[in-house]
Order: sequence, then structure tokens, then C-alpha cells
Amino acid sequence: MAPGGKRATLPAVIAFLFRPMRLGKLFGIPFRVVPAVVLLTLLILARAAGSEEGHAGWTALLFAILGISLVVHELAHALTARRLGLKVLDITVGPLGGMARMEGMAHRPLVEGPVALAGPAANLALAGIALILPSGGAVTAFFWINLLLGLCNLAPAFPLDGGRILRAWLARCSPLPDATRAALAVGNAIALTTLVAGVIGGWFLLALLLTLYVGWMGRMELLQAIMLAGGMPTLAPLEVFRRAFRGPPPSESPGGVGNLETFRGSMREFFRDGRDSH
Repeated sequence: MAPGGKRATLPAVIAFLFRPMRLGKLFGIPFRVVPAVVLLTLLILARAAGSEEGHAGWTALLFAILGISLVVHELAHALTARRLGLKVLDITVGPLGGMARMEGMAHRPLVEGPVALAGPAANLALAGIALILPSGGAVTAFFWINLLLGLCNLAPAFPLDGGRILRAWLARCSPLPDATRAALAVGNAIALTTLVAGVIGGWFLLALLLTLYVGWMGRMELLQAIMLAGGMPTLAPLEVFRRAFRGPPPSESPGGVGNLETFRGSMREFFRDGRDSH
């Protein structure tokens, strides 16, 4: 094959590896897997099979437990979102984990909290079930994998579920851009702490990558919130937290949006929620 032909096929191979493939449906929700995940799993299993220890079977079991736990995590997000009136597009398992795509979340920031909480709660429930099962290597692995998935995802930093839970709590009393920027400040503090721990612990490169990833995803969330609300954040993060701890004023009851003077959202949110409440 000519050199030009090789260059032409490489992008196609890369596109195929990272293009999600539909495998079927779970509870009526399309389920997709990125081929790169399958390839990476097979390479790790082949390496384990070729090692002197010969842990291919155990490695395959760990991958199966991790895959099932990720699917349950994302399915909990999706089913909760659907129950709260959101349209779930699909569930995709990729190199960085799972993702449940849904429509309408950006327009209902207060729904984001229970939807985000559902995933970690499902993993913690599975870890609890493992405690009452007969002890064994597989059960122990099942317990630790789900416990770590549940607790780590509760860290208040984007794009983890904990960051979305925190933003939803802050958005009760402040506009979405301000709530997002305040949650981003917490996430950045956690990322910097992780970076310092990486320097001390000797895993600086991994800590640096995690810090950059958390910072980048947080800024993407802030940009999306600004575009949705049509305005920049105006409140200091400390003020956002003060409002959240005080709670919404009595005039902003759950059944309505109150009046324009006391409403703490964007103009678009005020008129949309005003229509929805009638």
C-alpha cells in the first residue's frame, strides 16, 4: 500500500476505535460501548495470560465486576432521570468510564442533584449487599470496587457526581453560573490538594493529569452554564455558599418562583419556571 494510503486509513481506524457501537437496550435505554475499551481490555488480559503468575482468569473477573458496577452506576442515573421527566438518550461505556446522556438536565438544575446522587448510591448499595454475602475473593473485590466507585464519585469536583450534587445544592439560592463557579472553586481546591499529595507521594505525573482534567472539565461546565443562563456569574463564591446555608427565602416556595425581585435565577429561568408553575 502506498504511504499516502496508510495515512488515509489511520484516521479511519482511530475513528472506529472511539465511535460508540450500540449493543442493545437496557430497560429500553440504548446501550453503547466504545471499541477502544474492548481492545484495551483484551490487551490487558493477554498480558496477564502471558505473565509467569498467570492471573488471566482473576483479571478477567475483576474487569467483569468493574464493568457490571459501571453499568449499574449509569443505569441508576438514567432511570432516576427518566422518572423525573428527563429524556434519556443512551448509556455509553468509554475509556474514562460510563456516561448516561440525557436531555433537559441543563434546563432543570435542581433535578441534577438526585440524578447525580443515584449513581454513587447504587454502588454503595451494592457494596452493602456484598457485606451480607458469603466471604470470598470475588465478593471482596465486588465490595471494594463498588465502595470506591461510590465514594470517589461523591468528591465535590467536576465532572464527578459530587460536583454536580454540590452545584445543584448551591443553585437552590443562586443563579446557575454563580453556583457553577462556586462548585468549581471547591473542585480546584481538591485538584490542587491532589497535586500536592502527588508531589509528596511520588506520583506527580498522574496527579498533574488529574488536576488538569478536573480543571478543564470544570471550566467547560462553567462555560455551558454561562451560555445557558445568558450571563456571567456576578456573586462571589463565598456569597453563594452563604445563600445556600441560609436557604431560599419564604417567597420562593417550591410551588412557584415568587416575584422577580426575590428570584435568584436568570430571566430565562424566571419566565420559564413561571409558565411551568401555572
